[in-house]
Amino acid sequence: MSSLTPKETEVLLVLFKDFSKNYNANSISKQVGITPRGALKILKNLQKQNLLIHKKFGKAVFYKLNLDDYYTFRTIETLLIYEARKKASRWLFEFKELFKDIEIAIIFGSIIREPKKANDIDLLLVFKQKKMKQVKQFISEKNRILLKPIHPVMQSLKDIKKNLKKKDPVVLNALRRGYILHGFDKIIEVVKSVTNF
Repeated sequence: MSSLTPKETEVLLVLFKDFSKNYNANSISKQVGITPRGALKILKNLQKQNLLIHKKFGKAVFYKLNLDDYYTFRTIETLLIYEARKKASRWLFEFKELFKDIEIAIIFGSIIREPKKANDIDLLLVFKQKKMKQVKQFISEKNRILLKPIHPVMQSLKDIKKNLKKKDPVVLNALRRGYILHGFDKIIEVVKSVTNF
């Protein structure tokens, strides 16, 4: 297996984070800023490495991640970890004490796009009901010391699956435009369970 180029990495992350859409070479090219021909070359190369599967609809060929493949699963997990460390390291540190009580954490919204203009910190948290007290206590303590309050979107694993399946805009947006801080393997399992052609 060869190492991934930056554009191949970008394509894989788009296909994961925006799993609810069907992407072909033309549509993915617009997302990652390359020509459709360049996108097709990347998609075919990723498919050759067994990272992608494809399906034909008429003359168009659409691609999805091959999340049933162990290598693909771990590649996406590694890319998500790298993205979090590179683009959200402050938040990884800020919320690390919370991770022991939750399954998945995703930071999203204006705090990552325009931090100076943000009014709050949008945080999608997935956890078991029995951890509600600890999660609320952590948020309460953090809200006393952070300059901007945490706005939590609290879900169970069942809730997030249901909301991704029914294409809930808040949850889809959190995944599409946010950074996963914790539960990388769990969010991949969730996406895998709701993805279909």
